Amino acid sequence: MVVRIFFSNYVFRMSTNHSFLCFFFVCISVLYSFTYADECVKKSSCVCEFSNGTGIDLTPSAKPTFYDARIYEVRKDGQQFALNTYFYHPCFDAVPSLNATLVNNTCTEALSLCRHVNTLDRTNDTTGKIFQFDSGIYEYMGTSNNTEFSADGSSIIYHNGPSSTIVLLVCAEGEDKLYVYSVTEPNKIVLSFYSRYACLRQIEEPGRSFGSTILIIFFSFVVFYLVLGICTKKFLMGATGIEVIPNLGFWTDLPNLVKDGWAFMINGFRLPARGAGPATSPDPNSYDSI
Repeated sequence: MVVRIFFSNYVFRMSTNHSFLCFFFVCISVLYSFTYADECVKKSSCVCEFSNGTGIDLTPSAKPTFYDARIYEVRKDGQQFALNTYFYHPCFDAVPSLNATLVNNTCTEALSLCRHVNTLDRTNDTTGKIFQFDSGIYEYMGTSNNTEFSADGSSIIYHNGPSSTIVLLVCAEGEDKLYVYSVTEPNKIVLSFYSRYACLRQIEEPGRSFGSTILIIFFSFVVFYLVLGICTKKFLMGATGIEVIPNLGFWTDLPNLVKDGWAFMINGFRLPARGAGPATSPDPNSYDSI
């Protein structure tokens, strides 16, 4: 049975085998292209992995206590100073050892991120005090069960309602440290966590990747196709020499088909202009002429 494929009004007459081969090659190309869209897939709250087995694993950085970082802010045109202390516990949630007697304390449950805000207000009372101290508030900022990794594995995003906190993962030797990177956006605080465990490393033993599997399937199919086709044409059809190659006509004409397709595309998906000549019936550009 002959399958007629109409591409840019060029008629390519192929056998059913030809159509199947083209479909298979297209599928292989599409699947293989996905191997280049690699991203660090989340495995747990502090582990993500690329398709080649490398990734980020912060598990060894977890400890009983919280990491902390501080930053000062000047508010109200210099009339108020705020000391913000951020507490971070990677990988799993824990209950911070904080002042539980404070009224405005939302960090009493197990969590990964919390902020303590102390304020100093300038005063001019008669006692001679320059600043009035406020014991501050504790603010919940996120848990380990509501996180996601960036595609390149360079940060972890902790979601907290309309707000989010980004923890940048910085590969560094020495003691693990937490720093404040940016507080310019109140609803998107950015912290940076310096650790040797934030470095890219092998998460699992290297194995066969998805792209390798696709290539193995592809070349196995090619070998099977050639062996079966050659045996069929040689022993059942009596072909000799180059004629034993299966679908020889298709492979011989393939460069011309590709050339015609490119020419059609470069021409703006329009047929090339035909010169003046005797009228034909039907029109050679029409579907009825096939």
